[in-house]
Amino acid sequence: MQNIKTNLKTLRDGGDVSFKHQIGGGYYISITTGFFCVDFRKFFLPHGQTEIKPTHQGLALRLREWEEMKRIVDAINTQYPSLGTALPCYQGDDHLNQTGALQCRDCYPFVTYDY
Repeated sequence: MQNIKTNLKTLRDGGDVSFKHQIGGGYYISITTGFFCVDFRKFFLPHGQTEIKPTHQGLALRLREWEEMKRIVDAINTQYPSLGTALPCYQGDDHLNQTGALQCRDCYPFVTYDY
């Protein structure tokens, strides 16, 4: 959240922003100069290529909508604190070692193995 906040401030101040952060399962949050929104989008890796590409599956929130969503999430977390104790996938049994973690398709959806 702090990275999003920092990049949104830079965007509002007229600076150049090219922020993209993976949130799991091929989904990314991005903020880009020229687009006054916070974009949640699924990406994919085209066969035979090395650069991921965005899909049409996603949601772009205008800055005003982003601020409203943050307020709603805060209210939900206050009302239902148990939601805040949900564990990310890397806490599971498949992440007990580096090999298991690297094979997680939620954390690393575009990794291919040649074995």
